[in-house]
Amino acid sequence: MRFLASVLTGLGLLVFSTPVLAEDPVAELVEGCAAPCVSYELSTELQNDWIFAADPSFLTSDVLQPTLTADLLFAPTDYLQLETSIITEPVVDSAPGENTVLEGIGTYVAELYTVIEAGPATTRAGKFDTIFSLASEVAPGINATELVSDFDADERLGGEIVLRFENLGLNHALAATAFTTDRTILSESLFTNRGRASLSDGGAGNTKGVSSFSVTLDGCEGSETADCYLDGEFGYRFGFRYQRAGHPTEEDIEDDVKLGDEIAYLAAATKSFELDEMTLRLLGEMSYLRHFDGRQDDALVVTGSAALDVDSLTYIATYTEQTNLVAGGPDTRDYLADFEVIYSSDDNTPFVGSKWQLAAAYTFARNADHENAHILSVRAVFDFSGGVEFGR
Repeated sequence: MRFLASVLTGLGLLVFSTPVLAEDPVAELVEGCAAPCVSYELSTELQNDWIFAADPSFLTSDVLQPTLTADLLFAPTDYLQLETSIITEPVVDSAPGENTVLEGIGTYVAELYTVIEAGPATTRAGKFDTIFSLASEVAPGINATELVSDFDADERLGGEIVLRFENLGLNHALAATAFTTDRTILSESLFTNRGRASLSDGGAGNTKGVSSFSVTLDGCEGSETADCYLDGEFGYRFGFRYQRAGHPTEEDIEDDVKLGDEIAYLAAATKSFELDEMTLRLLGEMSYLRHFDGRQDDALVVTGSAALDVDSLTYIATYTEQTNLVAGGPDTRDYLADFEVIYSSDDNTPFVGSKWQLAAAYTFARNADHENAHILSVRAVFDFSGGVEFGR
C-alpha cells in the first residue's frame, strides 16, 4: 500500500514541500507583488527520519534527505500571473529497511500554470495540485499529513475556476476543477529520473483526455478562505471528486482485478480559540472514497489535529485512521498518531525576507498488514523570499 511504502521505508518520499506551518507560498507571492513584477520564495530543508522498534525488525532504518523548493511568479499585469513550483527531493523508493544519506535526489516541475483574475473569479490552467483534502493542505507538522495525503490528486493537467463571495457573515470560495494525470515530459525529473508517467501505470484519473473533476466549497469567519486555518475563527470545506478508472496494469490483468471509477466525498472544519497568550487550532476531516484509486475497495479516512501556539513554539497532536472497506473480504485499517513541536523564528530573521524553523516529531504508524513503525524525525527549514517590481 502507498501508506506502507511511504512510512515504513523511511519516509523518504514525503511531500516535504508542505510548509511546516501550513502557509501558502503562492498566496504570499501574489500578495507581495505589484505588477509588473517577479517574485520568488525559496525553501531549503534537511530532514532525518529514524525508524526504530519496527515490527518486523528489518523495517528499521535511518534516512537523511534534503528538499529544495522554488516558488516563482511573474505578473505582467494585475490580472495575469504565471506561476511555477520546482522541487528537488528524493524521487525514487528506497528498499524497506535501507539506510540512505542524500540518495535518489531529482528535480522536477511540480506545478506550472497561468492564473487570470476577473472580479470575484480566478481561473488557472496548466499543471497543478488539485483542491480536495483540507487536512492535507493545512495540517502542520513533519509527518502529520502522511496518511491523509494518500488520496490527493497532485501533479494534474487541467483547468480550474474559483468564485469568491460573501454570505451569512462568512467568506466563501467555490472551486470547480477538470483534470487528468500529467504524462508529459514534466512528469519526469532531472539528475535521478523518476520515469515518465504513462497510461500503463494505471490509477484513478490516469486516462486519455480530461475525464476527472472535483468541486469544493470553502467558508471562513474572520479571514479569507485561503488563510482560514491560521487567521480565521471558524472554517469549513465540503468536497466532491470523480476520477475515471485508469487502464489496468500488467499485474491487474494477471490477477483479473476489476477496476472502478473513484467517487469521493469530503467534509472538514477548523476552529481556533484565543487562550490568554496562546492560540489553539483544531481541525477535523472525514472523507469517503468509493473505489479508492480506481480499485474495487472503498476507504473511509478520518483525521483530527490540535495545534497550540505558545510564543515561538507550536505543539501538535494528529491522529488519522483509514478504514479499508475490502470488497469480498474483512475490512482492514491503517492508522497514524503523530506528536510534534516546532520552533519558528520571527520574520526577517536573520535578514529581511527570511525566516527559519526547527521541528521534531514522534510518529507511530500501523498498516493493514499489522506492521508497526516508531519514527523519530527532525527537520530544519530556512526560507527566504524577494522580488523585483519593474518601472517603480
